[in-house]
Amino acid sequence: MADVGFARTLTWVRDGSDLLHGAVAALGSADVHGPSPLPGWTRGHVLTHLARNADALVNLLTWARTGIETPMYADPSTRLDDIERGAERTADAILGDVRDADARLMAAIDALPAGAWHATVRSALGRTVPASEIPWMRTRELWIHTVDLGTDAVPDFDRFPADLVDALIEDASATVGRKEGCPSVRLAPGDRDRTWSFGPPDGTATEVSAPASALCAWLLGRTTPSARAVTASTPAVLPAWL
Repeated sequence: MADVGFARTLTWVRDGSDLLHGAVAALGSADVHGPSPLPGWTRGHVLTHLARNADALVNLLTWARTGIETPMYADPSTRLDDIERGAERTADAILGDVRDADARLMAAIDALPAGAWHATVRSALGRTVPASEIPWMRTRELWIHTVDLGTDAVPDFDRFPADLVDALIEDASATVGRKEGCPSVRLAPGDRDRTWSFGPPDGTATEVSAPASALCAWLLGRTTPSARAVTASTPAVLPAWL
């Protein structure tokens, strides 16, 4: 991720938690089992995923605090099955679960001793990272997946803080650029004084121009109104972000 400072990341994760709780409060029972913008997922899938992600990151914070290896997921092979089963619960159960899980995570973040943020843990993808990266891991989940609820109460990417948009572009472009089949792309946002390039360095880059928030949504594979404007104007086809 971009080097924006740990304190700023903590602000993003707290603001993202507030965004999630506001979105959850606006959902009615019928909304929870309605379709989300993510193919094959209802809002119940999205909310269950956010709840289990919160629990997984509490595990990493426990690892950082105690020094005892505590993986994010005890059985990664059943992770998607857990989400499928969780999405079938009642709306009240799903909404209560995501509120409680997020609250547990935020409490664990607030309670972690300062020195423990330097401890080394391992992500679900096998990356060895300092515990100080955990708030960023949750920031991505909170802001992006709250938009994925696809409700009028949730803003599009153009309502995200500008530095968060830039950090998401930095993170996602590095990930997408390493994937097989990624074309050479240069993102040129008209509202920034910088560009982002990724993909094969020896290729002829396709330049994609749009506001940074729209480029961010497009890069992350989202289909929000701003992202659709980008896909309508560029021939570049990107591999999936995650």
